[in-house]
Amino acid sequence: MAQKRPRDQRVVRNRRVAIYTFLLILTLFYISAHRTVQKEREMEALRAETAAEGPGEQVKELAEGWPEEVVGGQTGGQPKEPVQEQPEGLPGARVYKERGEMDADGGLKILPEDMWCLILTNAEYPVPEDYEVELESIPGTEQSVDKRIYEPLMAMIGDMKAQGLSPIVCSGYRTLDKQEKLFNRKVLSFVKAGHTKEESYNLARQTISIPGSGEHCLGLAVDFYTRRYHKLERAFEDTPESKWLVEHAQDYGFVMRYGENKTDITGIQYEPWHYRYVGVEAANYMKDNELFLEEFYIEQSLYG
Repeated sequence: MAQKRPRDQRVVRNRRVAIYTFLLILTLFYISAHRTVQKEREMEALRAETAAEGPGEQVKELAEGWPEEVVGGQTGGQPKEPVQEQPEGLPGARVYKERGEMDADGGLKILPEDMWCLILTNAEYPVPEDYEVELESIPGTEQSVDKRIYEPLMAMIGDMKAQGLSPIVCSGYRTLDKQEKLFNRKVLSFVKAGHTKEESYNLARQTISIPGSGEHCLGLAVDFYTRRYHKLERAFEDTPESKWLVEHAQDYGFVMRYGENKTDITGIQYEPWHYRYVGVEAANYMKDNELFLEEFYIEQSLYG
């Protein structure tokens, strides 16, 4: 019997390899198709089971850890208090919308328990000597605020970041001692610029609260700058962050404290970066009626 030549052997071997490879590919295709069909059957069964049970359990699972006010109506529970409609694009604002109380004339009704966030301090009204504040640190900063405004502040900042903005709290609570040092430093800067001591004092008090007063000493005010703009100057008003705050801050209980052309009323020059917590209802009322805190005090007869 004739022996096969090496060339014939290579041809046979190559054919066998091609056949085995083809069979392997067919096998892999079969396994893949079988798994796909099996997964589709499992998903179909799961959908049928879910439809029979209803969506309640899934919603509860997804909503775990959310505030009850937000998810109460979805899970079958009842929220503690009816919540106003959520402004579009502001998920955090909904939590902090409060039901306002109106007087007989339809005006805002100020209750004694509301006054903690409406306390006024300026050149004529120093911070009370017995004033105490429990502070909460702002993550990622060296700043802190009154613990009672921490959650609405974080909600506001969180919603700003969700809109692609980059607000940074560069100043929060200050002690009265620190406020005094900042004021004296400002006076000295005007003296070095050539002003008299009296002129320097008067100029300084228009840009920073005098010793013994100051919203930052209440823990209710914050100064903002942004990742790109690190100056507390008028040009802050042109940043997207400033424009957002002007439009939405009141929904979280904050107002721009020192407005443009209001120095004769507030005693402080225009500060578009300085926001103060006054409560949601008061903030919306002040915004709607274009009032600043001193004007609000007059209208509401809050001066004692």
